[in-house]
Amino acid sequence: MKVPFVDLTTVTQQVKADYLSAVSALLDKNHFILTEEVAAFEQQWAATVGTKYCVAVSNGADALYLALQACGVGAGDEVITQGNAYNASVTAIMRTGAVPRFADVKADTLTLDVSRIEPLINEKTKAILPVHLYGQPNDLAAITALAQKHQLKVIEDCAQAHLATFEGKLVGGWGDAGAFSFYPTKNLGAFGDAGAVTTNDEKMYREILARRDLGQVQKNDHRYLGTNMRCDPVQAIALSLKLNYLRANTQARQAAALRYDELIAKISGTVITPVGRSPQAEHVYHLYAVQINGRERDAVMATLIEQGIQPAIHYPTVVCRQPFYHGPKDSCPVAEAAAKKILSLPLFVGITEAQQQSVVDALAAAVRTSSG
Repeated sequence: MKVPFVDLTTVTQQVKADYLSAVSALLDKNHFILTEEVAAFEQQWAATVGTKYCVAVSNGADALYLALQACGVGAGDEVITQGNAYNASVTAIMRTGAVPRFADVKADTLTLDVSRIEPLINEKTKAILPVHLYGQPNDLAAITALAQKHQLKVIEDCAQAHLATFEGKLVGGWGDAGAFSFYPTKNLGAFGDAGAVTTNDEKMYREILARRDLGQVQKNDHRYLGTNMRCDPVQAIALSLKLNYLRANTQARQAAALRYDELIAKISGTVITPVGRSPQAEHVYHLYAVQINGRERDAVMATLIEQGIQPAIHYPTVVCRQPFYHGPKDSCPVAEAAAKKILSLPLFVGITEAQQQSVVDALAAAVRTSSG
């Protein structure tokens, strides 16, 4: 059985008819920029996350950039993130003129090792940017306590963690700001690019509102050096409609992850499953990431692809080793080792038990083949 890495059919069909109707109504209004549909989604997402404010923007990378700017991060500052952060997290820091610094992660969860943050803090440090990778929240209680101790800002990268919680509180509401991506494959995905910033700080909220719209606080009154990072209403419509299904779809992801757990448990310790679990956190499984231990990960992946199974790697190279990056390369041995082992298995709303069985059967065969 062929199994794609992701299939958006189910989540698209859930809203397709209502979406087409709503877009048709939008066209009849002949008003297309920062419309009531955008404002409605902002209110809905703030209420969902549990923050006072939300600003819908162009994409998740821009959400991070705007959040960093509103936190006062700029040239000469340093921002601490994690060694396995995605490119968008790191480049958002660099776009402000600040310097990214990398703290290593914990081997069991691949979330920030909080004990590795404090040694990086110095007079240039402005903020901490935890990335809730794969749908697993970082230790936000410890991170925010450390930030308060050193008077630092916290910007949460929630791109993969919609509805994830730590100690019962949703991500995006712990730090000074939370940045979300609504890329189509995300747990809450638009029909194109979109993002949002959540915050409880009214000053930050007002600044981000202006900066996303060419720095305007009102028409032709440009108080900030801003850019066009507005959210399109057609994406806001999709997000509002999909939000009605997000909790049920999240539970479907969690149920599928549990099925994988049970199936993969029958394979020997060669496959460590899954990466990213904390007893204080609710994992929302944007990705189901395992580690291939003691075998050649790339060989296992190639065998899966030959069998019609499409896995992925998140991510094969840590950002500080990417060709474009020439900044500090802090020692992150756990993150670097994990990059050689990590493998994401197909997981999407609508995946069947038969598809998951096929994935695990192929994985077991691939592991045996790679062992020689």
